[in-house]
Amino acid sequence: MRGVPRALVALGIGAALSGAAVLTGCGNSTAPPPPSLSEALHLDTLAQQAAAAGEFDRFRLLLYPVAVLAQGVDAASVSLTVDGATQTYQVAAADLVGTTAGPMPTPSDSVFVVVAWTGDNVSQLVYTLIDPSPSLIDVALLNDTLTNSGLTAHSVSASLGTVDGVCTTLKLATAASLLQGKCQRATVTAAFDLTFAPDSAIPNSHFVLSSQAVPAVRLVLPASNGGQDFIFRPSLAGPTP
Repeated sequence: MRGVPRALVALGIGAALSGAAVLTGCGNSTAPPPPSLSEALHLDTLAQQAAAAGEFDRFRLLLYPVAVLAQGVDAASVSLTVDGATQTYQVAAADLVGTTAGPMPTPSDSVFVVVAWTGDNVSQLVYTLIDPSPSLIDVALLNDTLTNSGLTAHSVSASLGTVDGVCTTLKLATAASLLQGKCQRATVTAAFDLTFAPDSAIPNSHFVLSSQAVPAVRLVLPASNGGQDFIFRPSLAGPTP
């Protein structure tokens, strides 16, 4: 599978099976935690269950909504068009910013992750990794534990919108590699139109998210944590519209 390098995710799987949750952040420590944190804990539990069962793709795709929700950002309930019918999904995004190595690290390249999921226990999830050009550089449709990453057609867009405020971070081992960077609350304006190759084991194949502002986090990932490993350019198989 394309996406986060398997070696990096393997480290996360090991940590997920033994890690604890710690709440950190800035500002008034007596304020109630954002609702997203309870959802982050729930998805973290699902990810740990997937790791224990050896369900690699389910684990690695749950990593992204866990990372956003654990930063205190609530996903938006958004209407997607799925095989021609309107359905409600939770949608969130992340702007992942790589950092150069060396004595004076600086932010460098970046990519956008946009995820949409549905079901109390994430019965279905659509994942896209988009560069600023914009080009789709990774994609997957998760249906329970099954994945489909074959496309017959696609168009995507993503750009950074507002950046405002600090994050309240719930340190979860599932997404440890994404939760060690400098975080800012943000929005990402995103859209996708994805047609997956038919798969008899997965009921849906065509997903459309209309262009809109999506709740997001901007994560500047430290070079010492392998942050640059998240910023890569694998070739995406299939036609480019």
